[in-house]
Amino acid sequence: MKRIVLCITILISQLMLTVEAQAINYKEKDTTAARLSIEFRRLYIDGDEAKLYNKAEELFDYIKKQPQFDHHLYYSTLIDVVSFDMNNGHYYRAMQKARKLVAEMKEKQHTEEYYNASYLMAIIYWYRNNIPIASKYFDQAIKEIPKENKIDLATIYTDYANMMTDEDPKKAMELVNKALEQSGTYSYRLTYALTMKGVIAFAQRDGATVLDCHRQYFDLKAHNKPDQICDMYESHLVLAAMTVNGHAKEAMIESEKDLDESDRYAIQLSICDYIGDKAMAYEILKKLTKEEEKLNNLIMEDDINEMNSDLQVVETKREMGRNWIIFLVVMFILSMIIIACLIVIIVSRRRSLQRMRQHNTELTKAKNRAQESDRMKSIFIRHVSHEIRTPLNIITGFTQVLNSPNYKPSEEDRQDMMRRISENTEQITQIVNELLDMADTESMTVIERTDETTASDLCQKAISESNIAPTARVDFRLQNEVPDTRLLKTSTTSVVKILKNLLLNAIKFTNEGQITLKVSIDEPKGQICFAVIDTGVGVPEEARERIFERFEKVDSFKEGIGLGLCVSRSLARRMGGDVTLANSGSQGSTFLLTMPL
Repeated sequence: MKRIVLCITILISQLMLTVEAQAINYKEKDTTAARLSIEFRRLYIDGDEAKLYNKAEELFDYIKKQPQFDHHLYYSTLIDVVSFDMNNGHYYRAMQKARKLVAEMKEKQHTEEYYNASYLMAIIYWYRNNIPIASKYFDQAIKEIPKENKIDLATIYTDYANMMTDEDPKKAMELVNKALEQSGTYSYRLTYALTMKGVIAFAQRDGATVLDCHRQYFDLKAHNKPDQICDMYESHLVLAAMTVNGHAKEAMIESEKDLDESDRYAIQLSICDYIGDKAMAYEILKKLTKEEEKLNNLIMEDDINEMNSDLQVVETKREMGRNWIIFLVVMFILSMIIIACLIVIIVSRRRSLQRMRQHNTELTKAKNRAQESDRMKSIFIRHVSHEIRTPLNIITGFTQVLNSPNYKPSEEDRQDMMRRISENTEQITQIVNELLDMADTESMTVIERTDETTASDLCQKAISESNIAPTARVDFRLQNEVPDTRLLKTSTTSVVKILKNLLLNAIKFTNEGQITLKVSIDEPKGQICFAVIDTGVGVPEEARERIFERFEKVDSFKEGIGLGLCVSRSLARRMGGDVTLANSGSQGSTFLLTMPL
């Protein structure tokens, strides 16, 4: 589950406490530094973005002018600015400033501060759901932090465990135990680690540990002041304990209170997983996935907007005059285009009204067809928009970066960007090809079988076009039981297209094992049978007929828009044959193409 928003809140709280502590220390040494630090903290709490940035610059200027550069105050304030950006949705901006922070630390060789930068980078990449890179920075922060700084080390271990709860629960438990070791008697960090351990134990279905953490936490809470207790995950621990004690239903009801949607769905999913309610877990998972998609879309939108803003600022400063002329010309052209379009629309509407008056009877008969068409259009737009949006965003973003005159990436970065642009272009091309295949199929009523060929030739062409080849994990086999002397009368193009779709489908859902293309003749039925047999994930029972419908996908995370099997069955039936799913289970699937001889 994602607990990133809470983690960011914890980070901010920690950093703001650091600023307050520094301000108190500076009262004895430097009243100006203390005043600026306190004013900065107040603006942070108020959320005044413009004033906060100005106050930060004022504090930075003051620090730089002093005879002895106070790098700790400087870096901690810069970290606060980055965390403020993250808390206000400026993810790209936060990433840029964090990278600048790392570069400055390394340039000035302030090694004792490295762990703060690494920790901050870990939080940013975690927020962007890049777990491998976030893990690398967490490990780096643990390596860099002075071992005597046990309080900060406990926080890093706990946040690291928080991130790994769903990725690797076993490692998460090891990390949170280390956090407890480092927390000592410091109740704030100790209660944070205890509640996190309870959450991790709940995910591992370790009820005894959940109850033990619940007991220890409330014992500490009873003997310490409220400001010495971290109650960020108290509600999660309470709900987990309720579930362990057999009150899952009451826990589900309580989870609807005081939790934001993402946290609520996450704890509800853990409760369902603990009690084994898979049906409810599936419904909650869909809601949680939707919330995560919203967050990912916000991050992507912010990245693109910030990148565009950076490029526009540079271009505007350099070519303001030329851009203004271009803007006027473009606006004039657009105005002319709009006027022309309006004229065309007005004329077209008048003609349409005339035709509507003449064909009222025909429109009544066409009503049902129009409704069906509208329904299919909505389905089409929804599926195609969903599949094309992400690759288009990637292509647009990297293209803008590569076209920037002020950004000179390394050759390795440039090649990586070009590769990713190419991959996403191929993905969009594949979607367009599937749509064109569907359109071609719909325009046909009967496909003439006028080609004379052999089963071997059909198989080889399909294999060649699908680029299927044995790998270390997946073996490919061709079993042709039809002699080359037996000529088949069929449509070579259509049969090859069907076999290619079936092979690509098998490749997509088979991670290891083998894929077999088997050809045989059933003389009593007068049919030739092409069987594509894989050892993939199989097709659920309830989806075995639905997968042949338009835009239907068993796994929504796989590439494609769900037209391959629909097009294949349509082509086969127009040639007098059929495409069916012979069997499917956990050991794989077998798709059959049967054609008359």
